[in-house]
Amino acid sequence: MADKKPYPIREEWEEYYKVLEGIRRTGVVNMWGAGPYLKEFCPELSEKESGEILCNWMTNYSELAEKYKW
Repeated sequence: MADKKPYPIREEWEEYYKVLEGIRRTGVVNMWGAGPYLKEFCPELSEKESGEILCNWMTNYSELAEKYKW
């Protein structure tokens, strides 16, 4: 049985991942608290969605950094 990631990278979230990387680079907040910042930059997201995207980004950070050359 193949291992399935609990938070697979979602291509439709690419722009949100990039926003989170921008937030990380500013250093204004510990990334555990970045959900409200993501929601502020992307008001179409609900609080729950921004939290899910943040968890996904954090779980997959190494793979995303390699993919997007951060």
